[in-house]
Amino acid sequence: MNTINQLTNKEVAVFTVCNLAYLPRALVLADSLSRHNSGRLKVIIFDKKIELPDATRIADIIWIEDIGVPKLSELAFMYDIIEFSTSLKPFIALKLLQTHQSVIFMDPDTCLFASLAPIIEELQQSPIILTPHYTTPQPNTAHESDLAMMRFGSFNLGFFAVNNSSEANSFLAWWSERCIAFSFMESQFGLSTDQKWVTIAPCLFKDIHISFNLGYNVAPWNTYERQITKTDAGNYIVNNLYPLVFFHFSNFVAADPEYLNKRASCEAGERKPVLLELGLFYKEALQEMTAKVGLSKYSYDYMSDGAYISPTLRRAYAAVRSELAPNHDPFDVQGPVGNFARKNHLLEKTESKYVPQGTKDAENHGLTFTLIYFIMRQILRFVGPNKFYNLSRLFVYLSAYRKNRALWKL
Repeated sequence: MNTINQLTNKEVAVFTVCNLAYLPRALVLADSLSRHNSGRLKVIIFDKKIELPDATRIADIIWIEDIGVPKLSELAFMYDIIEFSTSLKPFIALKLLQTHQSVIFMDPDTCLFASLAPIIEELQQSPIILTPHYTTPQPNTAHESDLAMMRFGSFNLGFFAVNNSSEANSFLAWWSERCIAFSFMESQFGLSTDQKWVTIAPCLFKDIHISFNLGYNVAPWNTYERQITKTDAGNYIVNNLYPLVFFHFSNFVAADPEYLNKRASCEAGERKPVLLELGLFYKEALQEMTAKVGLSKYSYDYMSDGAYISPTLRRAYAAVRSELAPNHDPFDVQGPVGNFARKNHLLEKTESKYVPQGTKDAENHGLTFTLIYFIMRQILRFVGPNKFYNLSRLFVYLSAYRKNRALWKL
C-alpha cells in the first residue's frame, strides 16, 4: 500500500479520514472527485489493515499506522472513532504539505457536484480557507437561536484547505498540537473534537480566509439559506449564483433519503424536491459502494480478547494514561490497561455496544426523569438552594471522567 510520502505526483492533495465502516462514503466522495476533477482521493483509514482491492481501484488507500503518528495506539484507545480521526486531520495535512503545494480536506460524507477549481484558485491568494456552518442568523426560536454554533464552533471542519506557506504550516502545527491532546467531544467544557479550536484561529492567524461562497459545504443545517435549483444542463446552482461544488451529507441514513428535508426547524414541514433528489442520488451511490467493499466493525473498539471498549473506559484511561509505563499496549487485555479496567469494573459484561443518547431521547425516559427529579427535590430541600446550585455545577465537572483522577484505582 502507498504511504503519504510516496504520493508526490500531484500538486494538490485531496484527502479524507474514516474507519472501514465509513469507507463506502469515502469511495462515493472519491468517485465524485474523479468525475469532476480527474484526481484521486487519498483515504486515510483509521482501522487495522485488511486487503481492499476494490477500494484501491477508486482511491489511494493509506493506513493510519503507516504515517508515523507518535503513540498511535494510545490515541486510538483514548478517543472514540470520531475523536480519533478528527484529532489527526491537521497532522495529516502537515505531512501532505511536505510533498504538495496545496491540501484540501473533505469529510468522507461529502460529495462533489462540480470542480474544486474555485477552491484551488482561492488558495493562490489565501493560505487557509474555512467555511462557516451558515452565514444567515438562525431564527430566534427554542430550537435554533444559533445555540448549536455556540456549542460546536463557527466553522464546519468537514472542509478546510491550505497551501504550502509559513502561515498555513504554523496554523496546522498549532491546531495539530491541541487536537492530539484535546480532541474530546465535551461541549460542556468548550471542546468539540477538532472543530471548536478553529473558532479562535482567526484571532491568532491573520491570513485565514473565511469563504462565503455558498456553493461550498452545503449541508442539512444550512439549506434554509441556500436554495438549490437545477439547470437544463443538469448542474446544481445555489441561490441562482453559486455552482454547488460539494454537499455535506452529514448523518445521512440511507433508509431515509427524505432526511435532508428534516433538519432545519425553521422550515419544518416544508419539502424541497431537489433535496429529495440529492438524497436519492446519494443513497444509490452508497449502496453501490457498499456492495463493492462491504462494512466492517471498527477494530479499535475491542481489546485483544474481543472485549468491547466502552466510552467510560476510554475517559478513565485518559485520566491515568500518563502514569502508565511508556510504550504500553492499551489494547492488551492482560496488560496494565486490562488490569486497570478490571480493577475499576470498566469492562462490559455483555456484547452490546454503547449507543449515545441526547436530548432528543429524553421523551423515552419519562419514568427515569420523574425519579431523578424526585431525588433532586429532596436534595434541594436538605442542602438549600445555594448549595444545590453548586452541586449541580459539580455534576457537570464530574461528567468529564478524565478530569477526575481520584475516581479511579490504579
